[in-house]
Amino acid sequence: SFASKLGSEEKSSKNAGTLVYFMGLQSRGEPCRMIAAYGGVDLKDKLLTFEEWGKLKSEKIPYLPYIEQPDGKIKLETVELCKHLATLGGKMTVDEKQTELCKTANSHPMQTADPYLNLPEEAWPNYKLPSLEDWVKQLAPVLKKLAGDLGDGPFFGGETPGYGEAFIWHNIENQMIGPASAQIKEAVGAEDMKKLMAFHAKFKELPGVKEYLAGRPKKFGAPGSFASKLGPKEAGTLVYFMGLQSRGEPCRMIAAYGGVDLKDKLLTFEEWGKLKSEKI
Repeated sequence: SFASKLGSEEKSSKNAGTLVYFMGLQSRGEPCRMIAAYGGVDLKDKLLTFEEWGKLKSEKIPYLPYIEQPDGKIKLETVELCKHLATLGGKMTVDEKQTELCKTANSHPMQTADPYLNLPEEAWPNYKLPSLEDWVKQLAPVLKKLAGDLGDGPFFGGETPGYGEAFIWHNIENQMIGPASAQIKEAVGAEDMKKLMAFHAKFKELPGVKEYLAGRPKKFGAPGSFASKLGPKEAGTLVYFMGLQSRGEPCRMIAAYGGVDLKDKLLTFEEWGKLKSEKI
């Protein structure tokens, strides 16, 4: 039927191909995936180790990420990838303002949050990163300007989000969970941070984006990085008496306040009698 033909054409027109990027990093691949998720674009993933990338790197493919399109052609440049995916999705604003936002997001000092978060401190000099203190000084005026540009929001483009905002969201996310979060908040100031975090909260609830973020890996970052120490805080299992409001309570309250995953195993007095030993 005409309707089914139209549906299959729309589906094939929303097939972007495969995004090729580093395995285990929460970096430039993220805005691409969020834009695809929001627009209902089919985007597969091919994840590379640093060693695999070393073998693949060439004049034709000088950097990551890139997209292997369904026709076999390679598409490069993160800003171009974001714009392309938004255009395919047909839901996000695509205009000059969004291009400028995306370029800001993809360059220093905004994007510099990624190596600070994803790479171990001993690797930072290889990327000629400034000290965290100097970075915060460079970053704060950019964030304050973004807070001003946001206006009444909720998005930079008004009621409808644009593709550059996915990258700005990613920047803010990595800045806020990274090693200089407290310093950034102090340098930017409460009023502007409130505006930026309101945008951050609104964007992550967008349909498609919300589901993508809920499903993405919780563990990421190179070994020894700040990111590698984040993620679920698992304390194991607290074993105590069933039905008593006693010494188990402060343990559970402290865990709850700190966001620590603490399971419960509750024993009867009889079970405790059998379990009790020199070891326990």
